[in-house]
Amino acid sequence: MNLIKNYLTIHLKVSLEYRLSFILSLISQGLYMLIELFAVYALFSKFNLLDMYDVNEVLLSFSTIWLSFSFCEMFFRGFDNFSKLIIKGDFDILLIRPRNVYLQIFGSDVCYEKLSRVITALGLFVYSSIKLIRSFSFWKILLLFNMFLGGLMLFLGLFIMGATMCFYTIQGLEVVNIITNGGKQFAEYPMRIYRRALRLVFTFVIPITIINYYPLNYLIGKTNNLLYVFLPLISFIVLLVGTKIFNYGMSKYYSTGS
Repeated sequence: MNLIKNYLTIHLKVSLEYRLSFILSLISQGLYMLIELFAVYALFSKFNLLDMYDVNEVLLSFSTIWLSFSFCEMFFRGFDNFSKLIIKGDFDILLIRPRNVYLQIFGSDVCYEKLSRVITALGLFVYSSIKLIRSFSFWKILLLFNMFLGGLMLFLGLFIMGATMCFYTIQGLEVVNIITNGGKQFAEYPMRIYRRALRLVFTFVIPITIINYYPLNYLIGKTNNLLYVFLPLISFIVLLVGTKIFNYGMSKYYSTGS
């Protein structure tokens, strides 16, 4: 825990070296997310979809994904930018240190500029939950937490899988961004607007629908099945598979040279 604390403290000090730049970055990151939210509402208003979907349901779907994704970008940026460690040869140094490799990759990059996204998404998440859920219970509160946790494990698993590709390609692949950022943008909208084939892909291949689509049925009272409360935790499989793939790629790594 002391090592994690030191990592976080060092990166915070680095971010605050240029405070004006840091503050402007915070503002721009928060505004970017709000612009994305405005685009969602603009499209729904243009095509009269707000008459078919509850506004707070849309907002909860949006904020759930953004909260998980932004939190992952903030604290696990090292995996998203793993190609930099490979290109510079810094990953070789991590391998000879008597510390866990995953922990060192985590400590290699912490992006505090994403904090404004996390705070804004959290605010929208709490607001939409209060507006959407008529009566709170222990299981509904647990489900809200599991939605965040499931999204975090899903995106972290995808980041780790993307990092694994760098063992073979050195440079990161754009297809990884298509899956992570594209998946995030896909999940900003209620899944019912997409065709069944797409919903199946994002349920059984990239299980984003289990984070915010199916759990909503329990939150708004359409089902009382408690399995929905733990459904988002299935994304742990993605994280587990990601670490297994990364470990295999690491076992085949022989350095990039100088």
